[in-house]
Amino acid sequence: MALIHMTKQAHLADFQRVMQAKVVAIALKTAQPEPANPWRSPMRWIQVATREDIFIIDAGSVDCRDAMVPLLEDPNILKVFHHAKFAARHFLQRWNAAPRPLFCTYHAGQLLAMGRRGFQHRLRDLAERFLQSSPEPTWELLWERDEIDEDLIQAAADEAELLLDLHQAMNAAIATHKLKRVTSLEFRTVVPVAAMELRGIFVDRERLKPLTTSLQAELDALETEVKQHLRDPESLFEDESFLNLHSPKQLLPALQRAGVEVRDTSEHQLRPYLDKHPWLKSLLAYRHRSIVLNTLHQLEQAIAPETGRVHATYHQIASPSGRFACSDPNIQQVPREAEVRSCIRPEPGYRYVMADYSQVELRVAAGLSQDPVMMEAYRNGEDLHRLTAALTMGKQPDQVTSSERQAAKAINFGLIYAMGAAGLQASAKNSYGVALSMEEATTFRDRFFQNYHGIARWQQRLGEEGRRRGYVRTAGGRLRSYQGEKMRITEMLNTPVQGTAAEGLKSALCIFWDKVKAAELDAAIVAIIHDEIIVEVSEDQAEQAKEVLVASMTEGIAWLVPGVPFVADAALASSWAEK
Repeated sequence: MALIHMTKQAHLADFQRVMQAKVVAIALKTAQPEPANPWRSPMRWIQVATREDIFIIDAGSVDCRDAMVPLLEDPNILKVFHHAKFAARHFLQRWNAAPRPLFCTYHAGQLLAMGRRGFQHRLRDLAERFLQSSPEPTWELLWERDEIDEDLIQAAADEAELLLDLHQAMNAAIATHKLKRVTSLEFRTVVPVAAMELRGIFVDRERLKPLTTSLQAELDALETEVKQHLRDPESLFEDESFLNLHSPKQLLPALQRAGVEVRDTSEHQLRPYLDKHPWLKSLLAYRHRSIVLNTLHQLEQAIAPETGRVHATYHQIASPSGRFACSDPNIQQVPREAEVRSCIRPEPGYRYVMADYSQVELRVAAGLSQDPVMMEAYRNGEDLHRLTAALTMGKQPDQVTSSERQAAKAINFGLIYAMGAAGLQASAKNSYGVALSMEEATTFRDRFFQNYHGIARWQQRLGEEGRRRGYVRTAGGRLRSYQGEKMRITEMLNTPVQGTAAEGLKSALCIFWDKVKAAELDAAIVAIIHDEIIVEVSEDQAEQAKEVLVASMTEGIAWLVPGVPFVADAALASSWAEK
């Protein structure tokens, strides 16, 4: 295997040989390790390997754009990366080049872990798992050295060659476990996610500032009020300024002294005392407004000076079911208050298209179970919550009240995961504000399964098969193994439903990305909020982008769960608050 260290422009003539390969390994080193800011951290070294050649490109000395872009965009060459999103973000920012098709050893390792805990997915860990080797990761020194010597050239070559070996071994394991369809989906999703992070989301700093000031004043007033009620008459201090309302260790004894006999300081414990001690509402308000204020601070601190936007990190496979998570900052956890979400808006000349799936988990459950009543209701466009209320409460659908429909939400979303009566009672109270007696919860649960017998049979079948096989699958083929773990029926049902919904969302991202490119729309995904997609689009193309997004979302999940109509509710908006 030829090893070529490319430090001069003339060396690029040899690079054309890589275009003859079917599989090419690529590794990127920047001035800072992952997650490096693409605007602040220039590319230093690019390693490109085939089975015949390994090229170590000094990206600081050699302009390799014209050589690399055709390779990245060639549809007939598979590009193998570790942490493909990191490289994709840099290639998109510098060259507007998307590496597709690709294979990511990091995501492959996650999928092959099959939801089991205790696995690491660094290159050295994957080498031990799939190649039974323990390489010395000297290539990591490439992050630290300004100049590269012969030893590090060899280390860089070893890393690139390791990627080729891992691809071969992991691809075989993927085939063995029948994971090709879901790995293909995850690999296709990498570039749209990288582009979303790179685009970022605009946060109006000028709107944040007065809101932060007013919230701080509100918090100060709430804190003063609560501490007056918690004042210890035997204290040597004149006030309770020393008391930290965020510290359960300090707050619990203060509450107990004030006559609030709780075991802990959770909201669940405090709510029964609100009538007797109305000032506890101020304590709960203080907590919530503290979260809101902290969110505003996080958003302001996260605004990148290079773009004026927030570039959050999205974790593509954050749970065994494959759902997304978000951090730095967590856009998915921004409070729902309009005053906060109004700060997140498109830039001038643009609008938001915001779309989310309607009852996606219930529709997935209906399709996976082939429950005839649920499927017929969805085909007829019926309100499933109203139907469930009617069936479980012995009423006609037009007689169901709004509170009964609210209770039916708890019934639907709890019982598709085989929640028990006690769990249903707690969920109805905590999540939907509906008080059910244990007798009511038991009756509603029994009637639910009597009417939705397809759901009941599916849950029984999935439980029996899952325990016998030791795993469950999503519609996309994702595996959740329970090897060495206790198998809980609620989690066994959760993975196929939530995992399939997550796969539908990822498929929608890929379809939308492709459609936008083909139509040359000035539109880009800027956030994923659970089952919701937010797109920023130029005002004159907003209606077109809305149609494309809705079509992409329905198409994205229909192939996974045929026979059930899926609905994506979409709206145009001038800020996130308008949803």
